[in-house]
Amino acid sequence: MTEDRKKKVVVIGEDDEPIASLLRDSINDEDGYQSVVVSDGALVIEVVRQVHADLLILDIMMPGLDGFEVFDRVRADNDIRDMPVLFVSAATNQYDSDFAQRGIKDVISKPFDLNDLLEQVRVLCPADAGGQN
Repeated sequence: MTEDRKKKVVVIGEDDEPIASLLRDSINDEDGYQSVVVSDGALVIEVVRQVHADLLILDIMMPGLDGFEVFDRVRADNDIRDMPVLFVSAATNQYDSDFAQRGIKDVISKPFDLNDLLEQVRVLCPADAGGQN
Protein backbone atom coordinates (compact mmCIF):
# COMPACT_ATOMS: atom_id res chain seq x y z
CA MET A 1 0.00 0.00 0.00
CA THR A 2 2.07 2.88 -1.24
CA GLU A 3 1.00 6.49 -0.75
CA ASP A 4 3.25 7.72 -3.58
CA ARG A 5 0.76 8.78 -6.25
CA LYS A 6 -2.24 9.27 -4.03
CA LYS A 7 -4.05 12.47 -4.92
CA LYS A 8 -5.16 14.92 -2.28
CA VAL A 9 -8.95 14.88 -2.00
CA VAL A 10 -10.75 18.20 -1.73
CA VAL A 11 -14.42 18.29 -0.76
CA ILE A 12 -16.21 21.44 -1.93
CA GLY A 13 -19.32 22.40 0.04
CA GLU A 14 -20.95 24.79 -2.41
CA ASP A 15 -24.55 24.98 -3.67
CA ASP A 16 -24.00 27.60 -6.39
CA GLU A 17 -23.65 25.36 -9.45
CA PRO A 18 -21.43 27.61 -11.64
CA ILE A 19 -19.04 28.29 -8.75
CA ALA A 20 -19.05 24.65 -7.66
CA SER A 21 -18.21 23.54 -11.22
CA LEU A 22 -15.48 26.14 -11.58
CA LEU A 23 -13.86 25.08 -8.31
CA ARG A 24 -14.18 21.37 -9.06
CA ASP A 25 -12.77 21.63 -12.58
CA SER A 26 -9.93 23.97 -11.55
CA ILE A 27 -8.85 21.77 -8.65
CA ASN A 28 -9.11 18.62 -10.76
CA ASP A 29 -6.85 20.29 -13.34
CA GLU A 30 -4.17 20.76 -10.67
CA ASP A 31 -1.54 18.04 -10.45
CA GLY A 32 -2.06 15.80 -7.44
CA TYR A 33 -5.62 16.88 -6.57
CA GLN A 34 -9.10 15.55 -7.08
CA SER A 35 -12.28 17.18 -5.86
CA VAL A 36 -15.87 16.33 -5.06
CA VAL A 37 -18.75 18.81 -4.88
CA VAL A 38 -21.43 18.50 -2.20
CA SER A 39 -24.27 21.01 -2.54
CA ASP A 40 -26.06 20.20 0.73
CA GLY A 41 -24.42 21.16 4.01
CA ALA A 42 -26.04 18.22 5.80
CA LEU A 43 -24.18 15.77 3.54
CA VAL A 44 -20.73 17.36 3.68
CA ILE A 45 -19.45 15.51 6.77
CA GLU A 46 -20.64 12.17 5.43
CA VAL A 47 -18.83 12.73 2.12
CA VAL A 48 -15.68 14.00 3.88
CA ARG A 49 -15.54 10.69 5.78
CA GLN A 50 -16.34 8.52 2.73
CA VAL A 51 -13.62 10.00 0.53
CA HIS A 52 -11.10 10.60 3.34
CA ALA A 53 -10.88 14.29 2.41
CA ASP A 54 -7.61 16.18 2.90
CA LEU A 55 -9.19 19.63 2.60
CA LEU A 56 -12.69 21.08 2.88
CA ILE A 57 -13.75 24.19 0.98
CA LEU A 58 -16.96 25.63 2.44
CA ASP A 59 -19.46 28.24 1.43
CA ILE A 60 -21.37 29.81 4.34
CA MET A 61 -24.83 29.85 2.78
CA MET A 62 -25.90 26.30 1.91
CA PRO A 63 -29.07 24.27 2.28
CA GLY A 64 -29.15 21.70 5.08
CA LEU A 65 -26.43 23.04 7.36
CA ASP A 66 -24.63 26.32 6.82
CA GLY A 67 -20.85 26.45 6.56
CA PHE A 68 -20.38 27.36 10.22
CA GLU A 69 -22.50 24.43 11.40
CA VAL A 70 -20.47 22.11 9.17
CA PHE A 71 -17.21 23.63 10.47
CA ASP A 72 -18.32 23.17 14.10
CA ARG A 73 -19.14 19.51 13.43
CA VAL A 74 -15.79 18.93 11.72
CA ARG A 75 -13.91 20.41 14.69
CA ALA A 76 -16.00 18.34 17.12
CA ASP A 77 -15.24 15.09 15.28
CA ASN A 78 -12.02 13.40 16.44
CA ASP A 79 -11.43 11.69 13.09
CA ILE A 80 -11.53 14.83 10.95
CA ARG A 81 -11.00 17.74 13.36
CA ASP A 82 -7.48 18.51 12.08
CA MET A 83 -8.51 18.73 8.43
CA PRO A 84 -7.91 22.22 7.01
CA VAL A 85 -11.04 24.19 6.09
CA LEU A 86 -11.11 27.06 3.61
CA PHE A 87 -14.17 29.31 3.56
CA VAL A 88 -15.23 30.88 0.26
CA SER A 89 -18.13 33.27 0.63
CA ALA A 90 -19.66 36.42 -0.78
CA ALA A 91 -20.76 37.52 2.69
CA THR A 92 -17.42 37.43 4.50
CA ASN A 93 -17.65 40.90 6.08
CA GLN A 94 -20.93 40.31 7.87
CA TYR A 95 -19.50 37.14 9.42
CA ASP A 96 -16.26 38.59 10.82
CA SER A 97 -17.28 37.81 14.40
CA ASP A 98 -18.27 34.23 13.49
CA PHE A 99 -14.86 33.71 11.89
CA ALA A 100 -13.06 35.32 14.82
CA GLN A 101 -14.81 33.36 17.54
CA ARG A 102 -13.96 30.09 15.75
CA GLY A 103 -10.39 31.14 14.98
CA ILE A 104 -11.02 30.82 11.24
CA LYS A 105 -8.32 32.59 9.24
CA ASP A 106 -8.58 30.86 5.88
CA VAL A 107 -11.27 32.86 4.12
CA ILE A 108 -11.53 33.93 0.50
CA SER A 109 -14.22 36.41 -0.56
CA LYS A 110 -16.37 35.96 -3.65
CA PRO A 111 -15.79 37.04 -6.29
CA PHE A 112 -12.35 35.47 -5.95
CA ASP A 113 -9.28 35.25 -8.11
CA LEU A 114 -8.99 31.60 -9.11
CA ASN A 115 -5.18 31.68 -8.89
CA ASP A 116 -5.37 33.00 -5.32
CA LEU A 117 -7.79 30.26 -4.40
CA LEU A 118 -5.67 27.51 -5.95
CA GLU A 119 -2.59 28.89 -4.20
CA GLN A 120 -4.47 28.73 -0.89
CA VAL A 121 -5.43 25.11 -1.64
CA ARG A 122 -1.76 24.28 -2.25
CA VAL A 123 -0.71 26.02 0.99
CA LEU A 124 -3.35 24.34 3.17
CA CYS A 125 -3.06 20.94 1.52
CA PRO A 126 0.24 20.47 -0.30
CA ALA A 127 0.19 17.72 -2.91
CA ASP A 128 3.04 15.27 -2.81
CA ALA A 129 5.53 16.85 -5.17
CA GLY A 130 7.81 13.84 -5.40
CA GLY A 131 9.85 14.53 -2.28
CA GLN A 132 10.09 18.31 -2.53
CA ASN A 133 9.32 19.45 0.98
